[in-house]
Amino acid sequence: MAQQFPNLSRIDLNQLLALQALLEEKHITRAAARFSLSQPAMSRVLGRLRSAIGDDLLVRSGVGYERTPRGDRLLRELEFLLPRLNAVIGSNDFDPSTSQQRFRVTGTDYAAAVIVRGTVQICRKFAPSVRVEVIGWTEDSYRYVEMGRCDVALGVGSVPTPPKGLKVEVLYHEHFVCLISADCKFKGKRFSLDEYLHRPHAVVATAEGQQTMIDRPLADLGKARNIVLQSPYFMATALNIVGTDLIFTAPMRLALELSKLSHFRQVLPPQEIGDFPYTMIWHPRLSGDSGHAWFRDQIRTTAKQG
Repeated sequence: MAQQFPNLSRIDLNQLLALQALLEEKHITRAAARFSLSQPAMSRVLGRLRSAIGDDLLVRSGVGYERTPRGDRLLRELEFLLPRLNAVIGSNDFDPSTSQQRFRVTGTDYAAAVIVRGTVQICRKFAPSVRVEVIGWTEDSYRYVEMGRCDVALGVGSVPTPPKGLKVEVLYHEHFVCLISADCKFKGKRFSLDEYLHRPHAVVATAEGQQTMIDRPLADLGKARNIVLQSPYFMATALNIVGTDLIFTAPMRLALELSKLSHFRQVLPPQEIGDFPYTMIWHPRLSGDSGHAWFRDQIRTTAKQG
């Protein structure tokens, strides 16, 4: 067997776990604490790993450490491999009351405020030791799901189009609402298209430098908004329109939450702006895992409660 997998003969499973801790923490003392080891003992483990792998893995940078390029690649692989090894070796039974599993979600701050918040509330009640990690949405988010760096992606499933092979489930259809400052002079209940296009806008650029589900239909009509503020964040964009004449066209669920926090009025958007599907995306390799299935069920429950 050693001849079949010569590289594995130089390392054992506990060292792989220690390697993950070291690469994640980039700090020997914190990694040692995760393993109930002393700092010198973890330093010796790092030395053995460096020797076995043939790379420094961590190098000093200022007051701490930074991963080497090889260390970065190893961490990405370990994030995918170790959960799968654990599932293969152990039982696939999942007990939320005792599980210490980590679930990683990628999405915008809309996802964090509307979906993750409710999901975490459920987890705190029924699975108090699980850990939820939110990774901000980037153009690589679907690739992270493919690679195993993220377990679930939350977003508009068609923008950008998820790679073939990923599982896509529509959680609900979301509507848009226009938020304006409470002291804005506009008193109507709905913007006409001309009024909407004439006024200045604050937008969240979620893909391709635009708020795609709004700007793409307008472009099909040969129209474009007067954009004076662009941001990657829903919450900050909304707060930034208070005391201005700007319009922020936001998903309804987020608008309802934001209206509790600051001085907004809600106005219906032009009828040319429709709704959109909000989706949950994951890799099929996680479909049969009971822990991940449980976590996705909590996301579904949260979505239905909205």
